[in-house]
Formats: sequence, structure tokens, C-alpha cells
Amino acid sequence: MKNLVLVIFIFTSALCNAQNYSFVPDSLRLISYEELMKNPPSNVGSVYYENGTPTTFKEVIPLVMQKKLTPQMFVDKDGNHKMLVVVKAEVKTENISIAYEGMPEKLKKLGYSFGNSKSDTIVLIAQGGPFPRLFTDEVKAIFKEKGEIDDTKYFIINTHQAQTIEPQTMLEKEILFDKAKMLGTKTSAMLHELVSYFKSENKKVFIVGISYGCFAGQDYISKFGNIADGYLLMVGRLDIAEEVWRAYSEGIDAGFEEDAISTKVEQKAEDLMMINSHKVAAAYGYKRYSELLKNTDLSNLIYYHALKDANVGKLTEDEIDFLNTKGAHVVGFDDVHTAWRTHLKEALELLLAKQL
Repeated sequence: MKNLVLVIFIFTSALCNAQNYSFVPDSLRLISYEELMKNPPSNVGSVYYENGTPTTFKEVIPLVMQKKLTPQMFVDKDGNHKMLVVVKAEVKTENISIAYEGMPEKLKKLGYSFGNSKSDTIVLIAQGGPFPRLFTDEVKAIFKEKGEIDDTKYFIINTHQAQTIEPQTMLEKEILFDKAKMLGTKTSAMLHELVSYFKSENKKVFIVGISYGCFAGQDYISKFGNIADGYLLMVGRLDIAEEVWRAYSEGIDAGFEEDAISTKVEQKAEDLMMINSHKVAAAYGYKRYSELLKNTDLSNLIYYHALKDANVGKLTEDEIDFLNTKGAHVVGFDDVHTAWRTHLKEALELLLAKQL
């Protein structure tokens, strides 16, 4: 839930064509979007606007997120990230809709689709964040390149969330925690609308939730029941530490130490988007899903968790035992929160094997 910087570099616009900047040493080279996506940075000390004016990660993140700036990453001969240059993004109108014949217009507005719309298998993605915009080509690239999902065989939809439908909610003023809770309720309801529609079309429906999307997926089950055919939830928590969600509910930075167990609470985030993002995340995080799901069969759920997760912390033994008793397939990997990408292919294969 914390440290959105890493994820922002996973979900950014494609890089611009290479340009020559007088302030960029000749020894550095511009890498492609695909290279950047394979190894997103945790920090870059040198950040510049395209005119050579120095800036910082913190300053440019909101503008990158709003697609007002596009990142260009320069690396040394060993591939180490050395310099980030952000340039004014070209104005581009995205066609965010679900391209499915016969679908009501209201539902078409609830996501972005790619793949085979004639497929009998629907994959609904709940993206991480929470961010103020829905990622389109970026998610498509990750699921095709890292997940190696066959888009000739499946119809894949990145589903809208309440704050991606109404991005101004996170960008104009600080919201109250009660408002954040309402956004969470709306996100789960939108996911339910899509599941219900495609089930009525006699489709098999699978939900993939990443980080914040993991919380959205389990919240959906807790509210509407286990209706989908299968779930892949990655790098989330059933019962996140109270210290963390309470800090988030006030817009305060928080997370976990290197042991992924001990909590750390810092200070209120400086950026408005980050403050509201924390609150929206806490609107799911305050819930105790081991209690909410105690009467639910989860035998069609695959749950991936990171053992070195400083964002949400690693699953406790109680959480793992709970999932096991409910029939879920639990997979732990000895890495950090953002390493879910390296396990996406195997995880999707496990999930989609359930259609056979």
C-alpha cells in the first residue's frame, strides 16, 4: 500500500523517442519502456525536466500519474539507473471502454479491454494503487509481456475503480475517511456489476487483483459472495496491522520494516494525491477479512504473498492458516512487494488452468 513510486514506474506511459540533452552524459543511454518495466527503480538521484532544470521524484510523480509528463530513463553501461528526464507528454485521448458487442453502454464505461471478445473466458483485472487513473496500454503490456497471457484466447479487462472514474476526487482536495470508504464500496460494486453481467452471458469469469486490487477482490467476495470462477490475489493482506491502516486513514506514510513484520509510522504525506491514496487504501485495510470471509469457501482462490513485503507486510501464520482452512492455494515468494511481476506468468497459469 505504501511506496507508490515503484509502481508508478511499472505503470507509466511508453517512453518518447530518444533525444539529445546537453546535460545527459554521453556515457548514458536511454532505455526502452520494456527495459524499464523489467527493472523499475526504487530511487534515482538525478531527475531533470527536459530543459535541464533539476527536480525530484516527489515533484514529478503527480504529473507523471496525470500523464502530463512522460519519463525517460538513462542508464550506465551496466544498466544501472542514473538519470531520469521528464518531458511534456503529448496530448492523447484514450479510448477507455470495454469493446464487447451487445454490452450496455453503462457497463462498457467500467473498464478497458483487450483480447478476444468472443472468448468464453473473461479475466477481470483490479489494478494496484489506488491511483487516480485507469492504466490501459501499460497493464496490457505487463500482462502480455510479463504474464505472457494469450490475448487470442482470453478477453481481458482492466476494471475501473471509483477514484479512476472520478480522478478529481483524489487531486482537488483532501478527502475525509468516510468519503474514502464510500469509494471502496463503489469500487467493489462496479466489479460485481461486471462479474454478474459476464456470468449472465454464460462466461467463465476470473478476477486478478494486485496490491490494492487484491483488497478490492477480497472485499468483493465478502460483500457479494464467491460468484466468480476463480481468483488470483497478489501482494495483499487479510488483516493488515492496525497501526498501518490507522495512519493511512489520516494520510500518514506508514509501512513495515525489512522483516515485513514490524510496523513503522512516519509523517503525513506531503503530496495531496498520496494523502488521498493512503485514505482510499485504508478504506479496505481497516477491515478484518479473516472475519468477513469466515463462512466462505475459498477453494477457487490463489493467494500470492511476498515474504519481504515492506508495503503491506507479509502474511501472518494466522492469515495463512485461515486461507488454508478455506481451501485457498497459498504461495509465498521470498522477495519484495513489487516482485509480483516476476511471478505473474506462473500465477496466471495456475489460475487459468481452472477453466479446463
